[in-house]
Amino acid sequence: MFEINGFDTAGVVSLKRLSLAAALKKARELVADGCWDVQIVDPNGRVYTSFEEQAA
Repeated sequence: MFEINGFDTAGVVSLKRLSLAAALKKARELVADGCWDVQIVDPNGRVYTSFEEQAA
């Protein structure tokens, strides 16, 4: 299970997804919606923190 954590104006956001692909998609959506300090923690404890879309 992949955990997605971050913050928005209401406080802490904490979600879970079954796959890394789904977790990355949700993390990018949260960043696009204005959340900050968004990170994904994988089942092994590895932390992913960069989800901003790259400008072409």
